[in-house]
Amino acid sequence: MPLRPPSPTAGRESEHWTFVTHKKTSKTCKNRRAATRPGALSRLPHPHPPPHQPLRSPPAIAAEYRRIRSTWDSSSSPCCAALRVLAAKSAAAAARCAPVSRAVCLGIGSFDPPDGGWEARRRTYLQLIAFLVMVDELEKHMGRTIPCIFQEPVFTSADRDFIAGLGHHVVDSPEACDRVTPDTFLFGIHLYRPIYAMALRNHLPALFVGTGWDVWDQFSLSESPDLLHLEEMERTYAKAAFPQDSSSTAFSSTSVYWRSAASAPAQPATSLTDQTSKHHQHDTLPPETKAESVT
Repeated sequence: MPLRPPSPTAGRESEHWTFVTHKKTSKTCKNRRAATRPGALSRLPHPHPPPHQPLRSPPAIAAEYRRIRSTWDSSSSPCCAALRVLAAKSAAAAARCAPVSRAVCLGIGSFDPPDGGWEARRRTYLQLIAFLVMVDELEKHMGRTIPCIFQEPVFTSADRDFIAGLGHHVVDSPEACDRVTPDTFLFGIHLYRPIYAMALRNHLPALFVGTGWDVWDQFSLSESPDLLHLEEMERTYAKAAFPQDSSSTAFSSTSVYWRSAASAPAQPATSLTDQTSKHHQHDTLPPETKAESVT
């Protein structure tokens, strides 16, 4: 089962999570890393159950969305206010380096979960609203509309119709991952490692929201080559913690990365083979050479 970052609560689809242990349990971590090496990704089981028959109509989902957004996206919400400030800062920096031309949202969950659970449903709404708030700020700085692409295998037909009703496009996996380019805003919170690896395999986006490198590193999961692209962003991008909502774990362990003037020029992400080769070469360098290569 592909590994997913830890979360304070079970969250949506908790029965499909593989929880990880701390670095002290090195043998267990090594076995789990072996199961998720890049060569084994194609053999991994699908991390999501198939979509169920919708229980709610698109108008009902839309009405609930408007109600939650009107409450959360207001001056009385510290999380939303902080997010708008951070989004404006990162959008301005991204606009100077590589104007964002599209936004890709991965794996936010269903607005109509099988058990009808309110907490899981609310997390999905909050992640959608946060994504669209950031798109709003990007559009202000870019001076144009930014098309949004959604990919979520558990979307029901009602979920898809709701997203389409907002004026956005829903695609099947892995099409959205294939559309990530150097001028993309990529948003994916609490995803499985193989999904991040798939989305980042060809290009590093202009702006990225997702589980930070420090979280994977803390649990000894950063050593696998499938996260080298995330490590590259950790080294070369500007970074900030995602604002937290006190009433939810929707944004726990989440960071915002954006390309800055100090970052490398926009270009295709280095292949995993080349990255792995450089990684091993770096390990064999003498200490003084390593220090020079970092600066």
